[in-house]
Amino acid sequence: MASKTSSPRARRIGDGSIYAYDTKVGVRYRWQASVKVNPNEGSSECKRVSKGGFLTAKAANTSMQEALLNTRNGKAALPSSDLLGDYALSWLESKKIANSTRAGYAKILRVHVLPRMGRMKLKDIYPSTIAKFYRDLEKSGNQGRLTKGLGLTANSVNKIHIVLGSVLQAAVYDGKVSVNHARNNPHAINAPTGADILEQQTELQTWTADELATFLDWNVASNDDLHALWYVFAWTGMRRGEGVALKWQDINFKNKTLAIRRSSDSALRKTVKNSTKTKKNRSIRVNDETLAVLMEHKTLRARLGLNAVQPDCYVFGNIDGSVRNPGDVGGRWSKTLKKAQEVHPELSALTIKGLRHTHATLMLESGAHAKVVQERLGHSNISTTMNIYSHVTPTMQDDALSRLTKYVKGA
Repeated sequence: MASKTSSPRARRIGDGSIYAYDTKVGVRYRWQASVKVNPNEGSSECKRVSKGGFLTAKAANTSMQEALLNTRNGKAALPSSDLLGDYALSWLESKKIANSTRAGYAKILRVHVLPRMGRMKLKDIYPSTIAKFYRDLEKSGNQGRLTKGLGLTANSVNKIHIVLGSVLQAAVYDGKVSVNHARNNPHAINAPTGADILEQQTELQTWTADELATFLDWNVASNDDLHALWYVFAWTGMRRGEGVALKWQDINFKNKTLAIRRSSDSALRKTVKNSTKTKKNRSIRVNDETLAVLMEHKTLRARLGLNAVQPDCYVFGNIDGSVRNPGDVGGRWSKTLKKAQEVHPELSALTIKGLRHTHATLMLESGAHAKVVQERLGHSNISTTMNIYSHVTPTMQDDALSRLTKYVKGA
């Protein structure tokens, strides 16, 4: 039975007591205080917290004052014993984000963070812990079916770093820990930098104008029912999710414009988000050839019934009228391109996103202003456009210099 060397005082919020007790190795000291259950809320509900094992009453008092100061600053009195895995899942549930973003975060946690750090307590995560985690990912973190055990790229590790940093920052806000080591100690953890990511970036996959024309000519002759979709992707640069979510009411045949207002939800099949990736609607101009392809496609769709071409119907919908899944469209593209390459082996490999890159690259090479390309692609700012298509910059500079030379000599 521990002997008390000081009588308990009445405990109030912010007031505590220090006790001495006997152990096998001598006298130790414990402090006990009453604090609010949630320091960030106005509730007056309190709980008792304590900590022992101190060699002196002074050391116990110092610890108690630090704990009480934490509560006054909106933090937990003592470091949390919560596990990173439990807290991370709770954090994800509380986030108000798009389903596709949630699915991406959940995959990062499930595949990378939880298996390696999920059973660790938040308070036991130090800079060295995070640094080792990142080095392990760089060495053998790939969990793909065909690439398991290979190292992750700097870009992939950076995405994991962003999620882990967000989880730990939320833990700071909730008073679970006092420091977010993922963000407060960059030199200690050595997370991938922008330079690291750029250094590893592979060159964009794009087609030349000749390759694009070769494919489209072959494709229309093959009576592909999705020819119009590939054509629209190639001549507008819209995202895959935006293309499958396009409705007839979005096409203005008179003004020659397409309104891009929504996108399919990549995380939920047959579901559409009433916004684009950047949350901004945009209207883009299309040429007569694209409008002719869309009109012919509309005629073919009408054979399914008038309900297939009503204003609120999807232009490239499934037979039952539902929106196509972006993943299915990607698979269909791969099969179509493979068939095209059997006839035209000169066609280089290209992902469906490569059609978007091809559109942007050819526009920039043809002399289009980068601001116009940014608006057509729906990038939030022009720096994003220029960073992605920096490989076109030399061509643009040569063209601009040629124009300047002709202008000056002509003047």
